[in-house]
Amino acid sequence: MTEPAGAAAGPDGPAAVPVSARAGVPAAASPAGPGVEPAAHSGAATSPTVAEDSRKSFRSWQRISRLWALAWHFALVVGVVLVLTGKQPLWLLVLLAGMSASYLLLEYPWLLDRAPNRAVYSHLAIVSALSIVLTWVDPSLTFLASVVLSQFSPLTGFRIRGIAIMAGTAAVLSLPILLSWGSLVGWILAAGSALLANLFIGGFFVEMLNDHNRRGALIRELEDTREELERAHHEAGVREERERLAREIHDTLAQGFTSLLMLIQAADATLDTDPGTTRERLDLAARTARENLAEARALIWHTEGHGDPTAGLPLDATLQRAAARIGEELGMATSVDIGGSPRTLSANVQVVTLRIAQEALANVRKHAQAATVAVWLTYSAEHLTLAVEDDGVGMPETPCKGFGLRSMRERVEQVGGTLTITSAPGAGTRVEAEVPYE
Repeated sequence: MTEPAGAAAGPDGPAAVPVSARAGVPAAASPAGPGVEPAAHSGAATSPTVAEDSRKSFRSWQRISRLWALAWHFALVVGVVLVLTGKQPLWLLVLLAGMSASYLLLEYPWLLDRAPNRAVYSHLAIVSALSIVLTWVDPSLTFLASVVLSQFSPLTGFRIRGIAIMAGTAAVLSLPILLSWGSLVGWILAAGSALLANLFIGGFFVEMLNDHNRRGALIRELEDTREELERAHHEAGVREERERLAREIHDTLAQGFTSLLMLIQAADATLDTDPGTTRERLDLAARTARENLAEARALIWHTEGHGDPTAGLPLDATLQRAAARIGEELGMATSVDIGGSPRTLSANVQVVTLRIAQEALANVRKHAQAATVAVWLTYSAEHLTLAVEDDGVGMPETPCKGFGLRSMRERVEQVGGTLTITSAPGAGTRVEAEVPYE
């Protein structure tokens, strides 16, 4: 009977084999020697998926090790039966018991966890010597030579060197056939058949380990890729959130502070000459500060995950209030025209439209030097159209690419809309955005 391969260490010793039981890596993934491809190992922490797979593989290897132990002892039991039925010397039973003890004390513990243990060499020497004696005394036990040789079969992983060692071992283990029977042909046939059978078993075993290692490497590569994707998604989310906060701060708080600064400067200019106008401008600055504070609180509320800061606000009224405030600040004529059939808007469409309007009005405040500004909001069948037009100095032929213009374009593109800016020096500016409904 030939025991499955996998119970031997190579000439380099099992010290090269990691303690897989301690590391949580399946024993089958540990190399049996040169020729067995090592499994890829990632320096990152083992994920639950890989850890569970490793535990299952290790438990599977333990079951296989127990089956191999049973196979070995089945062969020994057959030997015991042959000794008893063949009326051979009973001291041969002591040798069979020695082979069993050697396996249980030296081989089996190493098989379970593949820990570094040079005692495996002692096991191979002991069972080889006992097999030669048993076969010399009782030729019916010749089959044990093949069983013992199977212990060396993983040496096929050492290619030519391992095969040469196995061939020499097969010849030595079968030597009693030549010495006892005087049959050279029988010795060659016995040694050759045992060698070929165990070369096949050893090759199968090494390929099985290689396949297992490749599978483990693939799992780890997939886990590493998953971790990299998670990191990339996290970083992308962080960047997106930073950009969103930058846009919100620019379109709300920064514009509010600009208004406050302009109102305070205007109030300071009339402080000594026109107290009434100064008071009106200070009152407007106070109202602007309160609105800016409300915007800041809404932005914080939204950042903490409590919904959009403008959700539920009527867009029409908000636009009218924004236009009226800039008119008060700059003393210009403003108008808001609502066209089409008003409909309920999603929070996203409402936010995009409002922020574009706020940015366009802020640009009027800072750059236009306009006398009038008009806002149109038109509800059509497929999209919402916002237009902000002033009669100011217009934009240069090559306008600067500031954050405000980029912010407006990014907002519109995120919802699949379009932004058109029409302007010329001395001809005013028109900002028009088409925002599709959601």
